[in-house]
Amino acid sequence: MKYYLQVSERSHADYAKHVLLSFVLVLLSTKVSWFAREEITNNLLLSVTTGAMVAVTCIYGRSGVLGAFLALMSYYLFNPIPSGIGLLYTLVVTAALSASVCVFEKYRHHYYANRVAFCYYVFFTPGLGALSLALFAPDAFSLEAALNLYLTDSIGVLITAPIIVLALHCFYHPNSIRTFTRSFIDVSVSEWIYKMLVIGSILLVLNVESNIANQSYLTYLLLAPLVILAVFNFSELALVVLMIIGYSFLFQTNDPSDLTALNSKLAVFSMFCVIIYIMLEYKLTLRRQIEKNTKNLYTDAQSHFGTFQKLNALTLEMNDFLVCALDLRPAFKYPLEKRDAILRQIAYFFKHNTAVYDLSFMLYDVSSLVFIVENTPSSVEQLESIPEHLDQYLQRRSINYRPDRIYYCRCQKGIRIKPAVNRLNVNMRLADKHMGATVINCDETAMDDYITLLDELSFDNISLLKQSYLNLAHPDKQSFELLSQFSMDGKILNTGAVFQCAQRLGYLDTLENMLLYKQLTYLGSLDESSYDTGSINLTPEFLCDTRAVDALVLWAKQHTINTQKVVIEIVESGEIESQNLLFDNLNTLKNNGFKLALDDFGAGHASYNQLLTMPVDSVKIDGSLVRNCINDPIKCKIIENLKSVADTLKIKVVAECVETDEEASYLKGLGIDYLQGYLFHRPTAVEWLQ
Repeated sequence: MKYYLQVSERSHADYAKHVLLSFVLVLLSTKVSWFAREEITNNLLLSVTTGAMVAVTCIYGRSGVLGAFLALMSYYLFNPIPSGIGLLYTLVVTAALSASVCVFEKYRHHYYANRVAFCYYVFFTPGLGALSLALFAPDAFSLEAALNLYLTDSIGVLITAPIIVLALHCFYHPNSIRTFTRSFIDVSVSEWIYKMLVIGSILLVLNVESNIANQSYLTYLLLAPLVILAVFNFSELALVVLMIIGYSFLFQTNDPSDLTALNSKLAVFSMFCVIIYIMLEYKLTLRRQIEKNTKNLYTDAQSHFGTFQKLNALTLEMNDFLVCALDLRPAFKYPLEKRDAILRQIAYFFKHNTAVYDLSFMLYDVSSLVFIVENTPSSVEQLESIPEHLDQYLQRRSINYRPDRIYYCRCQKGIRIKPAVNRLNVNMRLADKHMGATVINCDETAMDDYITLLDELSFDNISLLKQSYLNLAHPDKQSFELLSQFSMDGKILNTGAVFQCAQRLGYLDTLENMLLYKQLTYLGSLDESSYDTGSINLTPEFLCDTRAVDALVLWAKQHTINTQKVVIEIVESGEIESQNLLFDNLNTLKNNGFKLALDDFGAGHASYNQLLTMPVDSVKIDGSLVRNCINDPIKCKIIENLKSVADTLKIKVVAECVETDEEASYLKGLGIDYLQGYLFHRPTAVEWLQ
């Protein structure tokens, strides 16, 4: 059905031309019988005409049927010996072909149309013609002759129709000749040798002389594996093989007068051809399924953009290009129906307003639309206009969504696309939301060291620092806080930026666990009598994770640490996922001897509500309140109120970032329990004890 009605008829002139071409083609096919040597062979070769009629019907439709009808009528009417049987056969076959055009015009795109057409043209049409002759002209046409006609016409359709259809297709589409030729030429030497061996073997079997009885059946037994091998390895030769087998069989009839023996051979050969076509149909169905699966794999059903699999396949052989990403994370926070509606509108915009639609791909795992452009300055300039124009397009359609920036980086041949996409994703997550630029070059960002650190995180990249603070009630007792320092290739990184990157990129759990294990290892190496308390910072995300808290308790036991000397500081960064879960885990730590401190009071979530509800033993005043507090009455009032509340709750107070003697004197006067800052001790690298 691939070539069915592929030649359009736009005018009456086209219709007349197609009728004439069909007439000539079918009339010429009747002259093939001139080459016959016996009467029965003449009948066999006339089956080529049936194949020609089916071919022009498939290509031209109604005009083909009319041309074929006129050709046969002319052949039989102007024959020196007019044939009433031929006229009857012509009328019956013409009616069958006309009916097929009416049906297949409407249903040719149906999934089973190819199979139905095969059965109709190969079995039903020849069978209807032969049956009509047997019923209406029994004296002139015996049952054996009718069976012979049916078999020869069926084989004629099987062999001749596809060849004629292919020839007509090449006539109307000359470029297809190059395609077919290239499919034969563009093969390796080993493939040519393989094909020649198969074809040579088939020819040898067909022409071999043998004294073995029932040689024809032995021939079929030998041909079967060879033809199956040909069909499944190079389908373009399947019809050629059928032609070789068919015509070799037709011209090697030993006793043309023995219809019974001939019909037996024709029946075997017909079934043999049908089996081959069934295998070809299986291959076609399998190919369609593969194409369908490939389309589903390469095309996103919702947005109609390409998928990552298509992106990866297309970029394997590309040389120098830019991979760009439009950040769509805000859209993925909407309900599914609204998100898909936004994506469809974005797809429509890219298809009709940009030149990159065919190279655009929806990547759900990074919540981005990724597309490919040439690595030229003009391409970068064009990128800058896309967010603005897309925003205007969405606003005109009353869609409440503002597109974000476009991020891009350069790729070259040999570089896999996945690392480039990951690079864009990382930069999207780390980008400052208040940045004014609409296009970000990810090859020039300062975050590479931080990304590499987190990707390749190891204990060697983590250093511990210790900052002591003053116990005003017992100055001789040493208390300290363990801080972290990160380095990459000898370069010291900003600790706050490391934690920010880890949180946005999903590395926070790994980072905190490695840092915590190293801190506990250090505490375990210390003499218990050498310090009063050692503080460790943990995020609310960590403390909301029951498994992480259980691991903390287990590690402390493994390192034989006196947990009553360990203070867990709850930092202000991060989000508290569940208050109940957090409180349960904090109580677990308290029950195992750990002390708790609320860090950075006055910033983030650290507020009076947390102070009143959390089972903490101390509170640390954030450095933003302590710094220059003596010159700010509001800061002083907050610190005084906090001290009053802490006394009521019977918890200790630690002041951070104490840097001047005046600040220290003021805080001592308020009765603050601990002072921490550069005035007393700067963070120094810890000394590991073996």
